[in-house]
Amino acid sequence: MHGRLNEVTGEVARRTDQLADRLETLQRSNEAQAELLRRMSDDLARARERIEGLEDTLRHRLPPIEQAIGAVPAMFGPRFDELEMKARPPVPYGPGRIAVRLADGYVVAPDRDPAVVAQLVNATTGGFEPGTRRCLVRLLEPGMGVADVGAHIGLLTVAAARAVGPAGKVFAFEPEDEPRGCLERTLHLNGLAWVALSPAAAGRASGPQTFHVSPILGHSSLYALPSDEGEARAVTVEVVRLDDAVPRRQRLDVVKIDVEGAELDVLAGMPRLLKANPDIAVIAEYGPSHLKRVGIAPKAWMDAFRAHGFRAHAISEIDGSARRVALKDLARVESVNLAFVRPGGAAERRLLA
Repeated sequence: MHGRLNEVTGEVARRTDQLADRLETLQRSNEAQAELLRRMSDDLARARERIEGLEDTLRHRLPPIEQAIGAVPAMFGPRFDELEMKARPPVPYGPGRIAVRLADGYVVAPDRDPAVVAQLVNATTGGFEPGTRRCLVRLLEPGMGVADVGAHIGLLTVAAARAVGPAGKVFAFEPEDEPRGCLERTLHLNGLAWVALSPAAAGRASGPQTFHVSPILGHSSLYALPSDEGEARAVTVEVVRLDDAVPRRQRLDVVKIDVEGAELDVLAGMPRLLKANPDIAVIAEYGPSHLKRVGIAPKAWMDAFRAHGFRAHAISEIDGSARRVALKDLARVESVNLAFVRPGGAAERRLLA
């Protein structure tokens, strides 16, 4: 009996030791699992911090990326359009004329002057003066009125007509027969019925006057031409004052003047328009060599515009931007188109936008 009891007691002791070992093992296992859970919790916290950091980075970086992606079609679309236009060859358009596709439509030009044809074909779709075109279009809105004095073959005439649309009006003046004939066909070809084309020159007094036709297309003038341009041909043309040529009830928002030194004559013939349209803008070519030829000092030329309340802004032909300038800023300039606007008006805001 006593032996049996010892045997049972020993078995119980062994079982107890085994249970204690298992309990210790379980405890160690639980501690290991707890440590593992703690490490996993720390890793998870660090991962969350990284994710939050990435989210912050993305929040700052995504808008510029999305904006850049969104700008891709706008950036490449016009480039592709320009390439498509320029890939089209000049089209014969009647005897002695060709039609070239530019941004605002087909422009008709004479083919007798290879230099002009080459320049037109090789120019961007903005034409000979792409910056001035962009500036002109920026100044205009649908329904506005424009006078294009010295329209030539009409590159800026067409741009202005597209900008103001059928609700607007463009008055184009070109006294030289050949470029005016080209412009006449350009208007017909593009369906620009709201452009009124006049064979007159604009000046300070109405009546017939001698017009000097240069052998270089676009260099003709009411004033005698320099001898180094070759032999000029004198013809008689009708000169009109803009005040008389533009109807009294017609608003006029922009006047573009390209008349080889006769700019102040045009300005002198439009006092009514300058007064009746306080927010009018004038784009005029400043060429010291032209002014010297006609006997006008650059200061007198600038003062004439300043007397009407205008500030001068030089137009960049690269990007169409305009920066305010004084006469001293133009000391070394051979030729530049200036945009004149009155300070504080809507025209100035559009010009500098």
